[in-house]
Amino acid sequence: MSDQDVTAEVPETCPICGTEMQTATIDFDETNEPRAELNPGEMAQVAFCPNPDCPGKREA
Repeated sequence: MSDQDVTAEVPETCPICGTEMQTATIDFDETNEPRAELNPGEMAQVAFCPNPDCPGKREA
C-alpha cells in the first residue's frame, strides 16, 4: 500500500467545539531515532483537537 492508496475524510474543525484541528505523526517503534524514519507500518498521522477545554476530552 502506498500513500496514494490511503484516503481519509479529516475534518478541518473539531465537530464538538469548533476549534481548528491539528495533525501530528506518531512513531510506534520506540527504538527509532527521534526523527521521522517513515517506515511503513510504524507510523501514523492523526488529527486532534488542541483545545484543552473541549468537551470531547472530558473523562467518562
